[in-house]
Amino acid sequence: MIRTLLLMITFLFVFNAQSQAQSKYVLKVDKYLTAGDTSKAIKKLNQYITKRPELAELYLKRAKLKIDRGDYDPAMVDLNSFCSLNRICGEAEYLKGLVRFKQRDYNGAITHLSEYTKIKDHANAWFYLALSHMWLQNYPLAINGFQKSIEINKNQPLAYYNAGLASFYSDNFSNAAIFFSNALELSPNDTDIKIARANALMQLEMYAESNTLLREISIGDKNYPAALFNIGVNYFNLNEKDLACDYWVQAKEIGHLQAEDATQRHCEKRLGRVKKW
Repeated sequence: MIRTLLLMITFLFVFNAQSQAQSKYVLKVDKYLTAGDTSKAIKKLNQYITKRPELAELYLKRAKLKIDRGDYDPAMVDLNSFCSLNRICGEAEYLKGLVRFKQRDYNGAITHLSEYTKIKDHANAWFYLALSHMWLQNYPLAINGFQKSIEINKNQPLAYYNAGLASFYSDNFSNAAIFFSNALELSPNDTDIKIARANALMQLEMYAESNTLLREISIGDKNYPAALFNIGVNYFNLNEKDLACDYWVQAKEIGHLQAEDATQRHCEKRLGRVKKW
């Protein structure tokens, strides 16, 4: 009994000493980071790790800095070292998933992020897990992941937007329109979201509502040519072919390739009717 108690006291003493050492080193590194000197911070971490290679948190700290710099393979080595020393990966599991996502290894990202979300509900982990499924065209799993992320943090226009895209690609245009609407509430000036919602409304045959949204996109915006073209498509679906051609001609004149094809197929007999909006 006494021997066991002594062993426990020794363990706690060693553990506490390691924690204090790690905190001291991390605080010193943070001073360089506060000053914006990442290179010096990594140099210091290299020195500390050489001096105290048993301190797991130093590897995790260095891995984060390497990820920020785009040094993904060396970061993964540090994350593996952290997990080996710490016995439990924890946050490192999420970071491994993030590294694999950035390396476009989406299956690898799914492996790590799935493990992490089993132990912690983390908005970003669910978001990147969902994006990984999106890239692999696993749309139902992607939608589930985005919804999990939104449950944790509702202030995510990109999560709503991508959930809308996954729904759109699944031909669930009604859900897509809802997700895009939620995204627009959070980011009302984002014309990518406006185009996406307008397209969903078009698929729902809500052509007038789609055009109302498209007309909010102004001249000079990167999505202005697409807005002109899609207004034309909506008018074409409403059997307003003259109006459709008016907008396709305008879109063609500013370089929209699909508008060029549409005018050739549907507007060749029309000469010069151009309506300004």
